[in-house]
This record gives sequence, structure tokens and C-alpha cells, in this order.
Amino acid sequence: MYRSFTDRIFGGVCGGLGAILPFSAWTFRVAFVVLSLITLGVFGALYVLLWWIIPQESLTARRRGGSGRLLLVIILTVAAVLLWLGALTGTLVSASGQSLLWPIIVAAMCVTFFLKQVRP
Repeated sequence: MYRSFTDRIFGGVCGGLGAILPFSAWTFRVAFVVLSLITLGVFGALYVLLWWIIPQESLTARRRGGSGRLLLVIILTVAAVLLWLGALTGTLVSASGQSLLWPIIVAAMCVTFFLKQVRP
């Protein structure tokens, strides 16, 4: 399931639900508003949670055919092999003699996680 890019008013959650279930997106919108009022905001919080969890539908990824992701996988694979070779040959060693392989990998994972969170 994806949040709708074309049928959205606020975050696209109701449009995404309407695309996979046999109800209109407007049915979900009205239900979220009414249930949010009845439950004093619990369903509003649920909507925000769904907005954070469900990924956005990407119209450009369909047109490109996923070649950008393949290029990213190739670049990351080459970088991982180069890091591994650097650790084997001893070039990734700090001044105190400790291997820098895992600190570099953890830092790269943190940057990737941060960029995924920042990406719209």
C-alpha cells in the first residue's frame, strides 16, 4: 500500500486506502474526521501515524522503470567491496591501530536512515 500522490488532500492516506479497498477516499476522509471528533483525537493521531509509516506513491519510479535504484545498488556494492578490501589490506586503520570498517559502515547507515527520513 502507498499513500496516494494524485488523490490526496492532506497526506494521501485516505486516497491510498480508497485505492485498495472498495470504498471511496471521501468515505475514509469523513470517517477519520468523525471518529477523530468522537475519540478526542485518537483517530487523528492514527492518521498521522499512518502518514509516517506508509510510503508515498511515486509516479516517477514507474516511468523510469527502477533503473535509478539499480544504479544505487551497484554503487553501494562497489563501495562495500572497496571498504572490505581496505580493511583486508590494512588501509582502514586509525592511528591507534583499530579497524575503521565498522565505524564507517555504521556512519553510512546512519546517514542513509537520516536521508530517508528527510526525503519527501
